Amino acid sequence: MCVTTAVVVTVGLRARDDVTPDARLSLTAQQPLLRPVAKKQRALRGQAAVVSRSATPRGEEHSGKATTKVAEPKPATVVPGRVIAPMTPAQIDAALRRAAEREAARQTMTFQIGSFNVLGSQHSAPGGDHARYPAASARNAGAVARIRSFGVDILGTQELQPDQLNGITAMTGYAAYPGYAFGSRETDNSILYDDSKFEFVSGSYFTIHFMHANRPQTILRLRDKATGREFYVLNMHASAGEGGYAVTRRAGHYTAAATVNRLKSEGIPIFLTGDMNDRAEFFCRVAPATGMVAAIGGSTAGGCHPAGALAVDWVLGWGNVGFSNYIEDRSTMQVVSDHYFVSATATVGPAS
Repeated sequence: MCVTTAVVVTVGLRARDDVTPDARLSLTAQQPLLRPVAKKQRALRGQAAVVSRSATPRGEEHSGKATTKVAEPKPATVVPGRVIAPMTPAQIDAALRRAAEREAARQTMTFQIGSFNVLGSQHSAPGGDHARYPAASARNAGAVARIRSFGVDILGTQELQPDQLNGITAMTGYAAYPGYAFGSRETDNSILYDDSKFEFVSGSYFTIHFMHANRPQTILRLRDKATGREFYVLNMHASAGEGGYAVTRRAGHYTAAATVNRLKSEGIPIFLTGDMNDRAEFFCRVAPATGMVAAIGGSTAGGCHPAGALAVDWVLGWGNVGFSNYIEDRSTMQVVSDHYFVSATATVGPAS
């Protein structure tokens, strides 16, 4: 005999009349515990993505929505490179200065430069070897008139005594180096310059034997305010006369050439002015050895070929330097000095 037993389970039911329809247990009214699985998904059963409990928001554990575990990020690719070390303030300043110099070197610079032996005031004083000349106090005005007339911005002087230094700088408003920097007995080879156009950078000297003693010859480094370019001006006075003076004159020229070549390593233009007390001989000692060009002209291609009708007063340049408007004012003779006033327009092209 087969006995079928039916068990009816009633969950938390009290009196029938106390239960609302919504609270009755209806097996047909409830949502299925799991969604139906499609045929294609059945084939993947057992291969489902792992559900991470930690990645499932609270309250969604039984929502029926599976959450795929977030993949870990791939490690960053390390690319080899140069270590950038911190710079000190001094290193930063130096780097900025070099950058400014490179930019300035691209600019073209033009100015008037000259050379003038003013005839020292002692020579025209009573008892001097040029006593027939006007006194230096009168001759100063003639020198200043030519500085202004030719628009000279930089002037290498020779024999400039303290009274002449004071008088000419007062009338022109120009700065001077060394002025009194080497002492009151060494103002002779001062370089005068218009400090509204040029800024003093540094100053020093090289030594030659002049006449009876070793004397400092001026090295001045200036910065052109318009372009920011820097350059050197050297100014000298070589011995006059024959015999031993000729020997020291020659040695002075070679020392000047060696000084120019030493300064070339700094890569900025160089000018040389002065009373060299020599003409073609000076040019052929200095120009071929340094590569300098003379304001008066001449060539060193295929040998040494000085220009004609030379004076003993010179202006030369190196470093993409060209000259034009060369002037030898000979009206100075016996009135202002016993030398010509020499000047020219210097044009410095961009550094190569």
